[in-house]
Amino acid sequence: TNNAGFWIFGIYPDENYFRKETIKCRNGSRKFTKAQLNDDFCDCLDGTDEPGTSACPEGKFYCRNVGHLPTSLYSSMVNDGICDCCDGSDEYDGKVKCRNTCWEAGKKARDKLQKLIDMYREGVTIRKREVEQAKEAISKDKAELSVLKAEEKSLDKLVNQLKVRKEQIEKAEGKEQLEKDNEDRSNADVEENFETTEASGKEDSLTSEDDVIGLVEQDESKSEHEDTNVAEDGSESIEDMSKEEIGRLVASRWTGERTGQVEETGSGADSNEGKDGSLNKPSDGDSKTNAYDHHQSSITDDLDSSSVVHEPGLDKQTQFLGFTIHIQSWLRKMQDVSQNLLRSVSWFSSPLDNLDADKIREEYKESTARLSSAQERISSLTEKLKHDLGVDGEFYTLYGQCFETKQDKYVYKICPFKEAVQEEGQYHKTQLGYWEKFEESYSAMLFSNGAGCWNGPRRSIKVKLRCGLKTELTDVDEPSRCEYLAVLSTPLGCLDGKLKELEGKLEMLQKEKPEGHDEL
Repeated sequence: TNNAGFWIFGIYPDENYFRKETIKCRNGSRKFTKAQLNDDFCDCLDGTDEPGTSACPEGKFYCRNVGHLPTSLYSSMVNDGICDCCDGSDEYDGKVKCRNTCWEAGKKARDKLQKLIDMYREGVTIRKREVEQAKEAISKDKAELSVLKAEEKSLDKLVNQLKVRKEQIEKAEGKEQLEKDNEDRSNADVEENFETTEASGKEDSLTSEDDVIGLVEQDESKSEHEDTNVAEDGSESIEDMSKEEIGRLVASRWTGERTGQVEETGSGADSNEGKDGSLNKPSDGDSKTNAYDHHQSSITDDLDSSSVVHEPGLDKQTQFLGFTIHIQSWLRKMQDVSQNLLRSVSWFSSPLDNLDADKIREEYKESTARLSSAQERISSLTEKLKHDLGVDGEFYTLYGQCFETKQDKYVYKICPFKEAVQEEGQYHKTQLGYWEKFEESYSAMLFSNGAGCWNGPRRSIKVKLRCGLKTELTDVDEPSRCEYLAVLSTPLGCLDGKLKELEGKLEMLQKEKPEGHDEL
């Protein structure tokens, strides 16, 4: 029966389609007249024409539930003898009397709604504070980035200058070290030659009169064929030689010098005297010669002070035997003279200042470290500031943070702007996805391109943002294979617009209190 008293039951109050004479099914499949509305015959497959009857399997009945929360149920539950709506509107045929319990039942809902509103109010306050903090942090980081870029430019120039100076020092040090190595090798060669000479001298030492006589006679026999022998230099026969001349003759066997060369060295000792009678400044070579002459004089004095007396009554063999030990001592002194001369030579005219070199190295090291630190910070700030951080930059405070929760044997970890992972135990880690973007007007975060599933897609996770007084991860689920869903409670999810919507809803519930009617 089409009765004007009940034909509007089950229709959403914001739908006005039933007010027209000709009504169209929601799916657009056909049209029907107002007379066909709730006539207990299904004209639309989607149940548009039968919201208040059970004629259409897909039909929905709307319960207003004044004083409580409205709801909807399948039309098949209408007039089935069971009170499903708290206001009893689903049993309008009168076969069953339903008591209106909406106000009592709605009290819990209203109290719950009031608590939600209170949380939103506090959350909105926290959110506003965090937005201001985020704005300040963004401004501070941008200013720091600007300063760091200027510092990087200055440090880069300084490092390059210090690098050039450091390389110059290292090049000079390398050259200096090479010359020192050459000096060491030269000294080693000289010492080795003297050691060889001394060893040879010991082996061939004049330990017998035959050795000495043979040496002298050999030199006399060579005088006829050599330019530098004793005879051609006007030397006397061996019997007529003085101790000094004999010493020089024997020494020439070990040093490789001619006796005449020694005399020439002595005769040229005054060659440094200038034409005007003044002394010229000696060169390095002159210094060496003077040092040699000094020690040569000392050695000659030693020979002159010999305790061996040249007595005419003694034969030459006896005289030479007593003189042998002094010749060997003289050779040792010759070796000392050469070594002292080598040590006295300065191979480097202007040695490097080690303090300055160390200072340059230290400054280069410190400047390089400062430059590297500045570049790392620049890279970090640039990466941070490049992201979409929300309408007011509010999500800046979440950058660099991670939030986790444990469910069963798994630990889920969400790191905004970076990644989402699932951990099992200490060593097993599954990548659920990498940061991609915000979705749904900044009410959700999407992480994608995670680890691949066996014979399936790569893992991904969507994180819904929900209002909360602190930021924490909750309710991780896998509604479909390899696609995860999680909830992140945070003050950033407490939007002022949503708060106003909840306050309006509570106000409506409080206004719709029934007046003395608890039944239909």
